[in-house]
Amino acid sequence: MLTIVDTDLWVEGERGNPAFLRWLRGVESVVTTDVSRAEFLIGVHGVAERKVRERAAAYYREQVRACPVVEAEREDYETAGRLAGEARRTGAGKPGLGDALIGAIALRLGAEVATRNVKDFEALGVEAVNPLA
Repeated sequence: MLTIVDTDLWVEGERGNPAFLRWLRGVESVVTTDVSRAEFLIGVHGVAERKVRERAAAYYREQVRACPVVEAEREDYETAGRLAGEARRTGAGKPGLGDALIGAIALRLGAEVATRNVKDFEALGVEAVNPLA
């Protein structure tokens, strides 16, 4: 099965979490999304300490940007809006636009999302796994 790596796991990788690094080596078919790449870069450029920012930027170039990427399509935005709105209306969760877009991409591709935020993806009706649990 195709696995989409969510932003929070890329952060774990940048921090050197050995559980994430072991898991990533064992995954057969992994991609990320343009959304996760942008979210990661927001974090990179938001860090005040220059050395930490440079380390995170290097990790982005070497790992995140090097991972195959799936871009959001026009229909994914409509799906994301519908799914996030339904999740909020029914009380299943409060996923934001980023997670909803990643979830819509996962549904379009028949993929699972690897994330620490399983609850919000499941609220969208997306198969989600937490490889660090």
